[in-house]
Amino acid sequence: MSRGLSIRRGLLLAFVAFIGMIAIALIVFWPLVFGRLSHVDQFYGTISALASSLALVGVAISLLHQARAGHTAREQAIRSLQQQLIRMEMDDPSLMTAIGAPWGLPIPAESARIRDHLYIHMWATFWAGNYVVGELNASAVRGVARMELFSSRAGRAYWAAVRKRALSTNEGKYLRFARIVDEEYQKVIANNDPMADPVRITGDAAHLTGHGKPGLRRPALVSAALITGSVTGWTLSRRARRRR
Repeated sequence: MSRGLSIRRGLLLAFVAFIGMIAIALIVFWPLVFGRLSHVDQFYGTISALASSLALVGVAISLLHQARAGHTAREQAIRSLQQQLIRMEMDDPSLMTAIGAPWGLPIPAESARIRDHLYIHMWATFWAGNYVVGELNASAVRGVARMELFSSRAGRAYWAAVRKRALSTNEGKYLRFARIVDEEYQKVIANNDPMADPVRITGDAAHLTGHGKPGLRRPALVSAALITGSVTGWTLSRRARRRR
């Protein structure tokens, strides 16, 4: 559960407990203080009606909270599916054409640039979702926008491409998130803030990503496949001759 929802739920429980304590105190001490029997009967009738009303209010609040929690869970499930589909595009560039990349956005129709765009979009969606559920406040959004999103050339290019669409199509908290990010973007561009130096890929990371020896990874895989196929074919042929 998010921090914002936990705080609201705690305040709600504290309020209900406070009202309950007041009701119990009135039930116990009112007859002792105001001792007329007729007044006591009338008082208990009023308290009974008040308790019933409070119970109905509590049920309504509980149903509202459950509906909101269910909506949040469905939204998270949809976001998770979207992230999986984006990862498929990033792993297989041919799918970028299938989904219509670059989607009418002012970005080059190149797989590397589109992969950068998709990766940054996943982070932006993650931050937006956290802001909506209360995990990030406005100050935190400004921080990640300035220190992470707009500290790279790709991040600035991403927001320059999507800002108009984000500001015109979002609503509610998502729109407030987009406005906060855009305010930080305008500041960064106006101040011409420097960008972070690109990270050099070294060591095992260079080998895994193919940056250590460009152009050799695919031929090596093809050669390994040919050798494996040749050895397997020779072994099977030899076994067949022995059986004859």
